[in-house]
Amino acid sequence: MNDRTQQIETLIKLIELNNDDTWLDTFRSLRNGGYLPGGGAGSLNDWGPYYSGKMESVWYGKLYDILRYLFDNNLPTNKIVDFGPIKLRHLIQIIRCLMCDGKYQHPSSFENHVALDFYKRHLSDIVANERLINILLPRKSFENEAAIEYRTWLENQYKANNIKIYDFVSAKYICPHCGKNDFETAHDLYRISEDDGLKLVKQNAQWTDFHG
Repeated sequence: MNDRTQQIETLIKLIELNNDDTWLDTFRSLRNGGYLPGGGAGSLNDWGPYYSGKMESVWYGKLYDILRYLFDNNLPTNKIVDFGPIKLRHLIQIIRCLMCDGKYQHPSSFENHVALDFYKRHLSDIVANERLINILLPRKSFENEAAIEYRTWLENQYKANNIKIYDFVSAKYICPHCGKNDFETAHDLYRISEDDGLKLVKQNAQWTDFHG
């Protein structure tokens, strides 16, 4: 099975697994030479799959974005390195409470960094050595030993920098450090540095670091 076919079959499976079948027939038509329509509001470009599980939401959602980039641009899977979020995966945006300077990040944003690192390192190998669709098996992605190891490392880096992984949306935006719920926030930029051993370090941020 060639690379393009593997991308198509994995995209179709991603849509079959999601909770909205609006575009399912459109994706299935790719097997017979169909195409994905463009457009603005209300079109496929304005849509994304969604999943019930928290891990699936992050990992499958990010995989969908990657595969759409590759498919839409007719690129082989090894060109994942050119996908914007993959190129910027070493940059991490952290929220800071201006009342107490406490730092935190939503669990989905945290897991997004784990997924991007894993896909960058392993997606092309899976295409070359087996079948891309196998990436949808938890043991091949978010429950994989490499993902668990990186997740644990990043959690420890957060602890070292006093950054809490915290669902502030469910907590109604109450700061996990000072308990205030009516406060201003700022965003700080951290990066994964290899300058002096692999670690998370804070750096001065520009507007373009957050908005491209």
